[in-house]
Order: sequence, then structure tokens, then C-alpha cells
Amino acid sequence: MRKILLAVAALAIAVASAAAGWFGVKAWKSSQSAEPVPGASSSATPTSGETVALTFRASEVEDSVAGLFTAPACGETWTPESGAANGVEPKLDASLRQVAGVDTVTVVPGYTTDTAGIGFLASEGEIIVTRDDVVVTPEWGADFVPEYYVATSGETTLTQNNVEFTGSTLCDVAAELNAIWDGFDWATATDAEIAEKQEETAAFNEAHATLPPGDYKVYQWSPIILGEPAALARVLASEGVTGVATLQYTIGYSPLADDPRVTEYCTDQLDAEGALISRTCDVPEDVLAEVLTRDVPVEYIADVPPAVAFSVAAEFTVE
Repeated sequence: MRKILLAVAALAIAVASAAAGWFGVKAWKSSQSAEPVPGASSSATPTSGETVALTFRASEVEDSVAGLFTAPACGETWTPESGAANGVEPKLDASLRQVAGVDTVTVVPGYTTDTAGIGFLASEGEIIVTRDDVVVTPEWGADFVPEYYVATSGETTLTQNNVEFTGSTLCDVAAELNAIWDGFDWATATDAEIAEKQEETAAFNEAHATLPPGDYKVYQWSPIILGEPAALARVLASEGVTGVATLQYTIGYSPLADDPRVTEYCTDQLDAEGALISRTCDVPEDVLAEVLTRDVPVEYIADVPPAVAFSVAAEFTVE
């Protein structure tokens, strides 16, 4: 992971952010139908008044999807079947453009459904990239972080977590970049040594500024979680509490910031006039579980296990 972080830092130094001239295209295919899932509707649901006490533990949600899918390895030939899971289908856009002379692909992830509306937990945008059906996905190594979304029929709910990649971030050249920084010690390195590595990285980025020719396909995939975690997330969202999977660290910026059960686990940084600059929190999971416990209408709970959904590929060709 250290190598990856160093590589990303080096790439950020070498690649500018100015954009010029779109020249890529993507091809959409029709999405498959999805059966309605009882209890998962996000619209106004008549309730009987019967409730059940639920809480949210990120570790338990992550465990519930462990082993459902293993992403294909770099260099593997891979062509998945697209399809919805639990009534939800990932849907993405991928566009190729030049940013400061570098071929850059921007991926816009989202979700859709054929039902009237459905609330669920899913990832912000896990992607798999192939070139001529061979996996070249960047090796970012992101963990599954479930977020609550609501998808409606005929619309795409964007995750607001766009992803960008370039030729120098693809896994088939990652070893070259890692070799530049392998064994490099930032703590003891001189300014001259750092500058030398940055120059090597800039040369590497320039060498891979153009994507290799081929037919590229970008897929989005995610576990789709309904059941009790999504039902609770729906109730919390109605209170303005979002980002439940990361509340352990971000609760200080949520409507729950002043709950006395969590304030002792948060530290405020103030300016000279006493105004809040930042708030750092690290709330134990057991404490957070107590804070997040809610009485949830039983009608909100869809009794279905998590399942993995795959998008239709967004495609473009580099000549």
C-alpha cells in the first residue's frame, strides 16, 4: 500500500488539472429489467406501527458481503454478464479526454432500477477496466464502503464519486512506477533525491501519456444490500444522517455531533478567536452502535440477502 500511496502522490505532482478538448465517445447498451423487491421501496410506505430496534455496524455490513465477488486479476481475460441484483443495476458513463496533454478517462458511476423506487446500500463506484477484454484496472486497492442510495425508475442516481484514470495508472505498467519508488525513504531523503525521483516519475508519466491502442470497456460493480442495514439507513437519512459507514470518523460533522455519547471521542481544533477549524473523531463501534439504534418500521425491511450487480460496459476505442 505504501508503494501505491507514493505512486499516487508522485502522479499528482506530475499531472496538471487543466482540461482541454473532449474527443472520446462511449457506447451505451440497454439495461436489463429488475423485479420489485418487497419492503425495499423508497417511496412513502404505509406502516402498521410495528417496529424493530436496529443499529448499524460497518464491520457486520462488510462481513455480509465478504466472498460474494473477487475482482479479476491484472492480465486476466474477463467479460462479465451485466445484470441487476435485488432490483438495482449499476449504470456508468466513461469519457476519454485530454488533460494537459494526457489521455484521461473520467468515469461517472450511478445506479438505476426498473421499479418505482428503491433504497439500498452499495459502493460509491467500484470499477473494472479492460483493454481488448484483458484486465488493466488501476491497482487502487479500495475497500468496500457502503453508502445509502435511492434509485428511481428510468433515472440514474449518481454516486457523486467520479473516478479518473490515465495510462500511467493502469495495472499493466504499475510495476514500472513502483520500481521508481521502491525502497525510497521519505524520512531520510534529501531534497535532491526527492527531486530526482519526481523527475523519473514525470518521465514515466510522459511515456504513458497516451493510452495504448485497443477497445476499452469500463464496468461498474457493487454488492447491493437491502434488509435491515438499508432499512436503518433509510430512517437515518430521514434525520439528515448520511455516510453511515464512515460516521466513526465523520460524526463530528453530522447532526449527531453534539450527542454527549460521542463528544468525548472528538477533538476540536480552534483558531485564535475560538472558531472551529476542524473536528477529529474516532468513536468506538459499540458506542456508535448505541447512538445509531433506531426503531424501524418492519415494512421498511426487505428480507433478501446481499447480491452483486454488474453494469453494462461503457466502451471507447483508442486507435
